[in-house]
Amino acid sequence: MRMLAIEVPVPVIKSRLLGQGRIFMRKLRSAVIGLASSIIVLTGAIAQDAKPIPLKVGTLKQGSLTNVWVAKEAEIFKKNGLDVELIEFRNGNEAIAAQRGGNVDIVLTIPGTAMAANERGFDLMLISGSETSQKTTPDTGSIVVRKDSPIKDLSDLKGKTVAISGTHTQKTVAIQTLLKRHGVGPDDFKFIEMPYASQVDALRNKQIEVVASLDPWTTLLRNSDFAKVLAYDYYESLPEQPIGGWYGRREFVQKNAEATKRFAHSMCDVADYMRADLNRARKNIAAYTGLDEALVKEVPVNLWTCQVDLNVWQKTADMMFEGGELQKKFDVTSWFADSVKPYVVK
Repeated sequence: MRMLAIEVPVPVIKSRLLGQGRIFMRKLRSAVIGLASSIIVLTGAIAQDAKPIPLKVGTLKQGSLTNVWVAKEAEIFKKNGLDVELIEFRNGNEAIAAQRGGNVDIVLTIPGTAMAANERGFDLMLISGSETSQKTTPDTGSIVVRKDSPIKDLSDLKGKTVAISGTHTQKTVAIQTLLKRHGVGPDDFKFIEMPYASQVDALRNKQIEVVASLDPWTTLLRNSDFAKVLAYDYYESLPEQPIGGWYGRREFVQKNAEATKRFAHSMCDVADYMRADLNRARKNIAAYTGLDEALVKEVPVNLWTCQVDLNVWQKTADMMFEGGELQKKFDVTSWFADSVKPYVVK
């Protein structure tokens, strides 16, 4: 039997093949989109189901800690998957004692204090940077005398007594470093302890000749009719030196790597938030501290940053050693947690 041969033109074959190909690609595309949608839905469900990590953070009613308060109020911590409880203390010593007892996870302290504490066995690790001194004047830390004082410059402080909130601190070392450059050695003057809040009246009433102040009292004195700033000790001893850092005990940091990572990221976010609008930042400082808004407008806004300038931090540690507050030199990175390492600037 003869088979009937049917010839199909080549264009028709191509058309059929192309049509089948289009159908296949449409089905494949639909399958991929469906799979992607399923993944997105599943990921979203996981994210919604994930519980925020709880953290207890110590704080003080000071302008420098406005950033951590704002991070909670503006839900920056929440956005980064943290459930932060802020625990307020009367002073830094209370906060560190509570941390050592395990009642608080993270506290802020001036790095020089943490360095000295570590030499005494506290084993604190830096989780995030928080604040540095200013890039220019006016700055927060100051050496102040009366306008009618015979003291005209730092070299005149030989034989004088300087009122300071606490001895054996990073601030005392900054002052010693600065005075040494002006020919005044550590044995040529002396410190006496006096709370910052008492320094203003003591200077006004001539009960003391020299005070080592800090904002907002620096600004109060700077704008007064009886006092003048002789020098800005933090800025002039080492510009942009770290004057605030967030620390946790090594054991806690090692067991809570994800929590500390999220905390460091939150402090970066809130630093950006505060810098983005200085008027808003000032309003937040006034709201948190209860300070008069008119005064806060005169105070330089804190230089909040999560970044850690390795060179400056190492110079701060070396300055602490040279000032006698550390027994030996050390590499500051040995006390850096993994959470801070992405923000280290070399």
